[in-house]
Amino acid sequence: MEDKFYILSTDMLSPYKPKQREKKNLSCFKLDYMIRLFHSIRNKPFESYVIQRIWHRLDDERVFFVTQQYFLRSNSSYALVDLYLPQLNLMIEVDEGYHGKLEQQKRDTIRSQEIRKITDAEIIRITLWKEVDGERTCRPLWDVNSQIDKLVVEIKCRINEMGCAFRPWMGVDMFSPVYYKFKGYFSVYENDYVRTINEAADIFGTKVKNRGFLRPGGFDVPGKTDEMVWCPNVNSRDWSNEISPDGQTIREHYKKGDPKRADHVKQCVQQNKKRITFMKMKDALGYNYYKFVGVFVIDPEQSLKENKCVWRIVDDMYILDIGNIPMPKHPCWDKRIFY
Repeated sequence: MEDKFYILSTDMLSPYKPKQREKKNLSCFKLDYMIRLFHSIRNKPFESYVIQRIWHRLDDERVFFVTQQYFLRSNSSYALVDLYLPQLNLMIEVDEGYHGKLEQQKRDTIRSQEIRKITDAEIIRITLWKEVDGERTCRPLWDVNSQIDKLVVEIKCRINEMGCAFRPWMGVDMFSPVYYKFKGYFSVYENDYVRTINEAADIFGTKVKNRGFLRPGGFDVPGKTDEMVWCPNVNSRDWSNEISPDGQTIREHYKKGDPKRADHVKQCVQQNKKRITFMKMKDALGYNYYKFVGVFVIDPEQSLKENKCVWRIVDDMYILDIGNIPMPKHPCWDKRIFY
């Protein structure tokens, strides 16, 4: 399931494998991505018109478009959103004529409420129909265009309000190893995450030995004897990993008791390694990911007292020491929006 969200949002539209993608010109990647995105909705003419007009009227290469965004519903079914802008957590739905039916409107209301509940996203609807004398009919072109143009202004306003918190689309997946190698650091406040432990290892220039249930929950940072990357799972069968509500403390222990529990505490106290920590969680769409929650060190006294590892945060940022690639220059990244 971890890879499914990635495939649906990005790789479905790209012929390049991840290693090949790193070598491609970023502008070429964007062009290829958008061509394939529009091609994928070619059989949905109303949706295609609206999304293409949004893209062209917005005229901002920094904005990442995802069509047919998959999300899980509470009844174990799924739904697809017409257009998702992940940088803004904004979803756009294109309502064709059948959405005017009373039963469909009720289903749409329930669906929208559920999307908001599980994703905290806002939904904006572009309505292509109106009711005249009790009958549904198409809205005129100028009316549809007016709705789209109003939406575009709203998107621009939100980007401006975000300021430096807005994360530009680089032409590669925004949370891929390539992105972090360009960026050069992880930050708690920028909601940085990786999708898999293998991706984390790639960023740090190493590999994880095993797969599946044999895969370790962390690895040593190459060249650093006092640092390791730790990927605790809050839903682990054998280990308890609890992070405090303020994100300042993690308590870890082996669930099945001594002597392994006590031995683990003593070993961690003795090693005294900093832990660059990525907590395994579920995202708003129901997929697993590993969120960067900070750099932690062990509290020896409290750990021995509680017979569990008590980890305290010492930094909310970690600077990568991997000879990261200089951030590529692209005119659109310095773009300011005026309207």
